[in-house]
Amino acid sequence: MPSAPNDRKGTVSIEMNSDTSVPRCTFVAGLNQTKKAIRAKRTGEVYLADNADEYVRTQVRMLCEENGISPQTGSTMEELGRMCGIDVGCAVCARLL
Repeated sequence: MPSAPNDRKGTVSIEMNSDTSVPRCTFVAGLNQTKKAIRAKRTGEVYLADNADEYVRTQVRMLCEENGISPQTGSTMEELGRMCGIDVGCAVCARLL
């Protein structure tokens, strides 16, 4: 997936489809950026890697529960990194509204 440059730290915009009528999708990657997005009520979906550290998993689960969000699980850190268009794995990410 090609990534587009972005001036917001921790935010990656990626083209989800080669069809130009499909809008771009913006993700935030990493614990701090995802927590900020959840608190700001800007998340469409939250993705939590199955192989993330328990500390991260606990923090994300608690914050999601407080905000009525059900995090999506079943992916690895490597898969989430690819989904966000970054070259490294990430424990948690969110698709922004």
